[in-house]
Amino acid sequence: QAADPPHLESSSPATFALQQINAAGREFRLDAPQARHAAQMAHSILQGEAAWAWQPQALAWQGNEVALAYQGRVLRIDRLVQRADNGHSGHWWVLDYKSALTPQSQPALVAQLVHYRRAVQSAYPDAVVKAAFLTGNGRVVELDDV
Repeated sequence: QAADPPHLESSSPATFALQQINAAGREFRLDAPQARHAAQMAHSILQGEAAWAWQPQALAWQGNEVALAYQGRVLRIDRLVQRADNGHSGHWWVLDYKSALTPQSQPALVAQLVHYRRAVQSAYPDAVVKAAFLTGNGRVVELDDV
């Protein structure tokens, strides 16, 4: 089980230290404005409509960058969680981060997310498996809405 990112505090909105933003900028070869923009998008995702996906009391299991073998390929899922909260208990969610504000309008991205959901469904055939894009403005675009 993956731990919550160290920059999250349960009592306050997610914030990123300047050193974290700079480190991410170096790792992904972003200039300072790009790194700040990436941090803003990450903050929007963490505090947006899917904020539940980082709340320990809402989750039975959580993982980031989850590798899953399916149909002879290794897939890497941005975030995979199993919910434990009332009304959703046992449901798996495949969450895919996208900087695009309308990833559902890009057929290749939709096909990729469908493939990820099928992979998780094959691993848990009797479970409810849902999938959604988490956009840079904090929206959840569920696959069934596409």
